Amino acid sequence: MAEMNDLPRRRFLGQIAATAALGIPLPAMSATPDPSSESSSLVHLEQDGLSLTPAEAAAELARLSASQSPSPDIYGLGGVVEEVEAYFARLLGKERALFMPTGTLANQLALRALAGNRRRVLVQDVSHVYNDTGDASQALSGLTLLPLAPDRATFAWAEVERTLGRTASGRVATSVGAISIESPVRRRYGELFDRSEMGRICTEARRRGIGLHLDGARMFIASAYTGIAPAEYAAPFDTVYVSLWKCFNSLNGAILAGPAALLEGMVHTRRMFGGALFNAWPSAILARRYAEGFVGRFASAIAVFDQFQRALAGSTVRIDKVTNGTNVFRMNVNDAKAEQLPERMRAQGVAMPAPIRGNDGAVFVLNVNETWNRTTGSRLADQIRRSLAG
Repeated sequence: MAEMNDLPRRRFLGQIAATAALGIPLPAMSATPDPSSESSSLVHLEQDGLSLTPAEAAAELARLSASQSPSPDIYGLGGVVEEVEAYFARLLGKERALFMPTGTLANQLALRALAGNRRRVLVQDVSHVYNDTGDASQALSGLTLLPLAPDRATFAWAEVERTLGRTASGRVATSVGAISIESPVRRRYGELFDRSEMGRICTEARRRGIGLHLDGARMFIASAYTGIAPAEYAAPFDTVYVSLWKCFNSLNGAILAGPAALLEGMVHTRRMFGGALFNAWPSAILARRYAEGFVGRFASAIAVFDQFQRALAGSTVRIDKVTNGTNVFRMNVNDAKAEQLPERMRAQGVAMPAPIRGNDGAVFVLNVNETWNRTTGSRLADQIRRSLAG
């Protein structure tokens, strides 16, 4: 597991500034109350979103449909999907955005378009693109992925430069057409790509005419922790992908945003890959509903976590956070009753995963998410102490 240490205290004013940056109105879609206080009162200590049940998702979809009378799309074209695409384009500071059924497809079509005839693409060794797509970019788009930074979230410009030199100096000279950066990195437990290194890579790559793609599936979570608005994160990159279900509780889907000229006509490529859903509007309106005010709500959840960590200080429970991390942390429980903790906490309205065994007891890999706003840090710490003492 990634090394975990205490992070410096986040600056609340920075988080509020990021929240304000998200106040982009969309006339057809009105803002709604805080979703973390609706329906279920269950607090989830895993996953990035609200973990809506099918009944909760269906009820919310029915409510939105009744109150807004959204116009349906046809194969992802027109209607409310087009409105939601425009909303996310503005939110991400890009000219155009396109709905995709999956993040896997969003990433691949972005890299395919950016690389063009220069078929080599630099990626992180730990990235989703390199590990979790079944060599889709290679098999379906003829791209050659070159992994950098084994077991690290961040690669440096020096590594990129060495790889560029090696590819250009081979007996058959080849060119790198695109660089993909994932941040936060799921396989590094939400660790962020180093901000200063990211800036240098983007600056140097742009000077050389190399396309830049940001796999920002959980980028809005990063904004809540850093105070950097999503559009500012996305600005150095040609294209950016964000997940619609990880944070925004959609049924499925993703948004790919970038230059209009690059995305123009990509609806045909999307359909060629089997990615044109006949109706994408249910996913679009759910995502739009939960994106409104997300960073502010998540900043509040972070404050609950901070209180939770303070309340457990000096107990048999130790909280370890990822260095340069976001919402994933490790809870070490050195207590004989640790194995019973998930069952006892569930009886108190808190869902958590089973532990793994560590060197110093049971280890729970947990996530901060919006459901933390349904409780307080002190109450959650008391529930854990009672569960271990009972």
